[in-house]
Amino acid sequence: MKNITETLGIGSLAPNFSLPAANRNDTFSLKSLLSTGPVILEFLRGTWCHNCRKRLVEINQMKYKISLSGTQVVFIAAEKRDGIWKPAEYLKEHPVSFPVLLDENRAVTRAYGVYHRIALDAFDIAHPATIVVNAEQRVRYIHRGEGQSDRAPFAQALAVAETKSRAVSYLDSSIQSTSSQTTPQAAPFRIRTSVA
Repeated sequence: MKNITETLGIGSLAPNFSLPAANRNDTFSLKSLLSTGPVILEFLRGTWCHNCRKRLVEINQMKYKISLSGTQVVFIAAEKRDGIWKPAEYLKEHPVSFPVLLDENRAVTRAYGVYHRIALDAFDIAHPATIVVNAEQRVRYIHRGEGQSDRAPFAQALAVAETKSRAVSYLDSSIQSTSSQTTPQAAPFRIRTSVA
């Protein structure tokens, strides 16, 4: 596991993208996804990959918890819509609640530094990776797998996204409440002590 990619580290500006979905009649951009809060990008080798299929199921089983967190989840598969594996057909038979985007020319996979050109078990695909991007489009978490079974503990990525989401919500509400005051006031400072 690496917490960096070839192009990104924690705090990096996440590259924007616009990709079509295999399981929806829509195109998604990072900017539009971020308009509602943090985004977890889950890079897949493809819908043909056994470990990727397991990952789709694992994350889909957490859809209720994810929806409560205010976090968007998007899968990005480095495969072609009309390739031999037919991702749209697979997803029709095995539906998931989240968009599965197709990075057909591998531009997004390369921009995010998870492109895997060639190895014993890989050719022109993505390293498995999980990247959390906050609402300011900054990378807050990276898990880049060394092999096809090296996946991020998804609960860990979700916790990072939730923490950032709650912090932003708190700051937004604090800013709104202080901006509605007519005179600036310092926040009270209290020291709490306990006697044993």
